[in-house]
Amino acid sequence: MKDRCIHPNASTSHSAFHSKAVGTSATREVWSNRSRKRSKQTVVLVAALVFFAGNAWTQENNAVQSQSVATSSVSGEANDTNAANNPAHPLISVDLQNYFVPSPEGFPGRIGNQGLLRVSVPIDAFGFHQFLRTILPINTTASVQGGPNTGVGDLTIYDWVLFKEHGATVGVGPLIAAPTARGGVYGSGKWQAGAAGLVVAPHNWGLLALVATYQHSFSGNSSSPVGQLTSVQPFVIRNLHRGFYLRSSGAWTFDTFHHVQDIPLGFGVGKVLKGPNGDIANLYIEPQYSVFQSGVGSPKWQVFAGATFKFPTGKRQMER
Repeated sequence: MKDRCIHPNASTSHSAFHSKAVGTSATREVWSNRSRKRSKQTVVLVAALVFFAGNAWTQENNAVQSQSVATSSVSGEANDTNAANNPAHPLISVDLQNYFVPSPEGFPGRIGNQGLLRVSVPIDAFGFHQFLRTILPINTTASVQGGPNTGVGDLTIYDWVLFKEHGATVGVGPLIAAPTARGGVYGSGKWQAGAAGLVVAPHNWGLLALVATYQHSFSGNSSSPVGQLTSVQPFVIRNLHRGFYLRSSGAWTFDTFHHVQDIPLGFGVGKVLKGPNGDIANLYIEPQYSVFQSGVGSPKWQVFAGATFKFPTGKRQMER
């Protein structure tokens, strides 16, 4: 499932780069030094995440597992499909996702692209059921001609504290984004903080969900613009038979860093596969059309595709 909604996307970074002139050799050297420094920061942060996820994996997190976000009234095939698409289902999740953007605004005939690596871990700490999510984007900008035009973006981490309300799951928690981007064209250049929220309502026919995030810059590169990023991502999943389903999950983005706004609507299809040990694989593709767009680099059309893999975290989940 997409969660481009909690970080600057590839299209928003295009406008930032488009407004910058070609720097001198001294400027390029400064950016090169900053790039190496941020690459080291990225390695440290990702290593810390892997260490944390490994510890969480070894815990018998029965309390989290017993709080399945899918309700007991949803069972069988529908339950598996809902679990595969639920952004807060209590399984360790790895998402490999990609946005392909042909001819973004201001760059006709060129191509923008954003890959996403997301790792999500359910935890039970301080008496609360939580869901920790980390997203690392890899942005390819349409604004660069010749030479390397792909780089790591800003690393975003947020933590939902989960509650059950009237058969739905509600989550809320803090968010932080680190300026690990390769350069100004690939990220904000600022530390950002904010909040993330979630509502999920599973049904036999499918699933409804909403993920919302807000983040505001507070420190970082003084030459980078101060701004904020708000995203709202509604999910509509309609279950079919044999693990197939229809989906719509366009993320609405409002970015003041680069003065870009984008409201896409999508319609796609997916297929869920469940392994004998409770592992779940979810493959999907979803073309999206922007009913409203504003700003250089914003997409009119884009194709969202990906694969999500979910893994049990303990005996109870393995036996389900």
